[in-house]
Amino acid sequence: MSESLFSQAETALLNTVVGAGTALSDALALPPGTLPFLPTGTFAAISSGIDTLDNLANATGLTTLASDLLGAPESLINGTAIGGTTLGIPQSMGFVAGAEPAIVPIEPSAATPTVAQFLDAANAEYTLGGTPPGMRPFLVDGRQLGITNEITGLSAKVWVTDQNQIIIAYQGTTGGDNLLVNPLIALTQVATDVQIYAKTTPQAETGALAFAREVIGYAAQQGISPGSVFVTGHSLGGIEAEYVAQQTGLGGIGFEPTGIPKSATAAGTGANFVDVVTYGDPVGNYASDIKGEQPFAPAYAPGQSGSLPHYGQVVMIGTPSDQTQLTQAVASWNNPGLNQLTVPATLAVLMAEYHLPGTQAHDLGIALSPLGVSDTQGSMNGTVFPAGGYTIPQFIKAYDAAHGIAASALAA
Repeated sequence: MSESLFSQAETALLNTVVGAGTALSDALALPPGTLPFLPTGTFAAISSGIDTLDNLANATGLTTLASDLLGAPESLINGTAIGGTTLGIPQSMGFVAGAEPAIVPIEPSAATPTVAQFLDAANAEYTLGGTPPGMRPFLVDGRQLGITNEITGLSAKVWVTDQNQIIIAYQGTTGGDNLLVNPLIALTQVATDVQIYAKTTPQAETGALAFAREVIGYAAQQGISPGSVFVTGHSLGGIEAEYVAQQTGLGGIGFEPTGIPKSATAAGTGANFVDVVTYGDPVGNYASDIKGEQPFAPAYAPGQSGSLPHYGQVVMIGTPSDQTQLTQAVASWNNPGLNQLTVPATLAVLMAEYHLPGTQAHDLGIALSPLGVSDTQGSMNGTVFPAGGYTIPQFIKAYDAAHGIAASALAA
């Protein structure tokens, strides 16, 4: 690409990231009761900027270069697998250039990876190297299938289990240990988080969806049916997995995802997707179907309802009393004065305590592998629900039995 186009891309990206950071700072200083609703047009401007940058990155080949450097298979780089060019430059995939692959009907399967496999795959997105136990990289042209988009913040890798099941693992904010080799994407992932908290659907989610559809196609070429393709992720990665499951019907587990907007184009019922939320975590509890984080979160509406419900079955883990701690922390949000100013800092402390994968691993009785730098951090004192060996149906059934109510009703 030309130096001028590259400079334009860098400048535009910097402006978008700075703008997103400013918007987030403004959000934390708004008058009581106004978060997450920033001044009209703020999030539309951020989304428009990301769209423009993504198109520019595709046109100049910047996206394909990033994917190549960070591990995408050769077929996705030279364009031979999918074909198509933009301004004469081969695209890594049809979806990168904005094309929408055909929707593939998904038949839910009772045979799924285990909870431990899902969490290990999700956590592997935060580590440098290492293969989750019982899995191997899903190869296309001899390289692990994956995607990295610096502009939207989307990053994912694909694994195949010993049972020949595919797990698409989406990366959470900051990329964990990957900050050492790819710090730029952490900034755009934060910008995506801002959009999510505004109850919008960012490009990282739609890109995740298109990537999943391409994975389904590659899996079919290797004799793996759509019903054996699953999604997972932690935090932002869990939200992307949640959205993909909503739009395709794919099964999977999202760890600590927020709720997402209901969708007229949803293809799944959520019966084969689980949202694992730790009591006390400000991120996973940011939803309209869980009681405990209002008024900071959207208004509570029981029964997987309201403006931002979780898609799928909500499973709460850890110690219920930690939810009271979260409720008390956000109760100050509508009270003017110093108490309100402490809310963001308090939420950050609670995130460090209850949001990290190591906490979920402890509360589910799972020994994480591979381990990331932060996997020994957080609260390791929660009530343990040993569910690591369960499939998704077994997980839901066991949780229902343990609590005497349906997992989908646990939010109340």
